[in-house]
Amino acid sequence: MATRAEKLGVAVCGAGWCASQHIAAFQRNPHAVITWICGRDPDRSRAAAVNGGVALSDVRITTSYDEVLAARNVDIVSIATPNHLHADQAVAAARAGKHFVLEKPPGLDAAELVRIRSAVRGAGVRTIVSFVLRYNAHLKFARWLRAEGWLGQIRFARAQYLSRVTDWYSGWDWLRTRESGRSHLLAAGCHAVDALRWCSGLEPLAVSAFHTRFTDGYEWPTSIIANMTLPGSALGHVSSSTDFMLPYTFLVELMGDRATLRQELLQWLDTPLDLEALAAANPFPDVCLHPAKDAAGRPAIRVECMMPESADVSHHPFQAEIDEIVACVLDGRETSISVFEAQKTMEVCLAADRSAQLGGQPVALPLIID
Repeated sequence: MATRAEKLGVAVCGAGWCASQHIAAFQRNPHAVITWICGRDPDRSRAAAVNGGVALSDVRITTSYDEVLAARNVDIVSIATPNHLHADQAVAAARAGKHFVLEKPPGLDAAELVRIRSAVRGAGVRTIVSFVLRYNAHLKFARWLRAEGWLGQIRFARAQYLSRVTDWYSGWDWLRTRESGRSHLLAAGCHAVDALRWCSGLEPLAVSAFHTRFTDGYEWPTSIIANMTLPGSALGHVSSSTDFMLPYTFLVELMGDRATLRQELLQWLDTPLDLEALAAANPFPDVCLHPAKDAAGRPAIRVECMMPESADVSHHPFQAEIDEIVACVLDGRETSISVFEAQKTMEVCLAADRSAQLGGQPVALPLIID
């Protein structure tokens, strides 16, 4: 194992959209060096290395995942391959004693999640799952706002992941399939489920969902709405779709008994929030608060920061994720989005898909009893 005076060797598996961001982020981390890139097409892997600023003389290109896992100069494996490969590759990495970054979804069913969890627990490796929007400034502020009591007790939480993904996407051939994409929640909307859990601090107790399909080419339902019961008699809602004729939309709302955050606007009815006190308490230098008015002219507070407003992965905060896994490997501590934490989000997604298949019948959580 590398020390702070050394660099952790990294193998990036995949050469697509997300893999390019993993490469760039590891390149910027002073404690890591990319030693391998593994992909089905060597030419594409070489291009990914060059585009990411990795000298071809410093990296091994391979099509063999087994070769990567056997390499002594690999400490961390970055798994950014098609979804149906994630579970087997994660299990193999853990059994080989490799720490890993795992693109979402970690697994496509409960059995895969259990296999990953068991392998990681047995190996004691560090893991991080790419629910990368947890590092977005707006979501971090929303979570802090709730945790510090500015909203009061949460009564309703809502998150939306609305996109329009068709054959322009480089991964279209596998994403659209039942084998690899599986459902919109598993392929994309799991980000919204994770945001609801993380920002509200509430673990869903049961979910009832309905789904449908509009967009041609997909082998699975392309829109789903999921309603959830949450602790404290609160309710939750997630909308996940690729069917709508509108730009990418990622929405977070937290409605409390003191105040409500609706995306970038803080509102209230009875006792106004003290803008000066809130600004003084705000721990995030990249989040600014301004006096504002809502559409009806009522006083409000506007939150100004980097919003989760783009489907382009170059807009996503991968650097913070990669820096966390490197630091946790070096320090011997757990990450904030380990496979154990990510499993809870995926169980909600699987329960919602199961409920939709049953015509909206509620499905209780958790699905996996440890």
